Amino acid sequence: MRISFSILNIIIILLFILINPAGAVIIFEDESISADTVINDDVIISGDNVIIQGTVLGDVIATGGQVEITGNVTGDLMVGAGRVIIDGVVGDDLRVGAGELIINGHVGDDLIVFAGSIIISDDAKIGGDIAFGSGQMDLKGMVQGNVSGGAGDFTLAGQVGGDVDLEVENLNILQTARINGNLKYSSPEEVSIASGIVGESIEFIKEERKGVETVAGSSVIGWLIRYLFLLVLGLVALALMPNRTVAIARAIPENPLKNLVFGLVLLVAGFLVSILLLVTVIGIPLGIILLFETFLVMYAARLFFGLWLGRLIFSRLGKESRPWMDMVLGLFVLFIFTSLPWVGGLICLMVTFVAIGGLFIEQKKFYKELREKNML
Repeated sequence: MRISFSILNIIIILLFILINPAGAVIIFEDESISADTVINDDVIISGDNVIIQGTVLGDVIATGGQVEITGNVTGDLMVGAGRVIIDGVVGDDLRVGAGELIINGHVGDDLIVFAGSIIISDDAKIGGDIAFGSGQMDLKGMVQGNVSGGAGDFTLAGQVGGDVDLEVENLNILQTARINGNLKYSSPEEVSIASGIVGESIEFIKEERKGVETVAGSSVIGWLIRYLFLLVLGLVALALMPNRTVAIARAIPENPLKNLVFGLVLLVAGFLVSILLLVTVIGIPLGIILLFETFLVMYAARLFFGLWLGRLIFSRLGKESRPWMDMVLGLFVLFIFTSLPWVGGLICLMVTFVAIGGLFIEQKKFYKELREKNML
């Protein structure tokens, strides 16, 4: 379990650095922030049992076996843990990836959560919208905005100020529930809803009950095929160009913000030039070639990021490794996080931009050295 949370910590910290590279941040070595502590800064904290009882005047990133918030976080809270309990106050957005989430406190703005089980108790209050994905969700508290997401089992007993849009296997709306806006849900069976619970319209979309084992099995097989295909390309690159492949991977963390900007600019430029060439008769062949190369670079960029990520994980765990081992582990972890609903696409884009930027800067340095040696 320590290994999985160490990996999660690495990913989340990396994303935080890329999103907010200029902001100051405190990395806490202890697992807890006491009740009499006030921190006027952003905080990163991790451990087996993380407890925040004090006040953080900023954003917080927390990872661990269990994360419990009984104090006050005035900014955003991002959590990755086995179990998350929010008894205190989160002033802004709450983003959670967990096995279980329990909210008894107050979230000032939006809640975005992917968890096996979600419980929003009677005392909980969400100031914005909820977007979720879970196996089971019980919503008993108050939500001022909209609620949207998917679950195996969904029970609504609380109040929703806006609209509700659900994809569920089983829906249960209790007499205490209240939806001020519209209710739209897709499910295998239509449910009976007492009059007065939904303030506006109700829309039901019938969906056939899916064979969970078949869907899950096909998804896993597809995931493994994509992973193995990219892994084979990575191992081939290590076999044919070991020094260059490793050098490019090492360039990724040197200046992540610079790499991110370069990668974004290069991709946009590649697509724009390709389109301009394709609209001219003479430039069509060049446009097709450039467009193909752009997509190829986007796909292959993850190889270098995976290689660097694997080396980082092994070093954090205090283990010796070889480049092929780094590639196997790094790509596996990367595929897990880029496969996450919603946030996976954002992670994939950021990884691609950073890796392409690192590739460009390292190749530029390489050709400069060749010219200085009169080899080019």
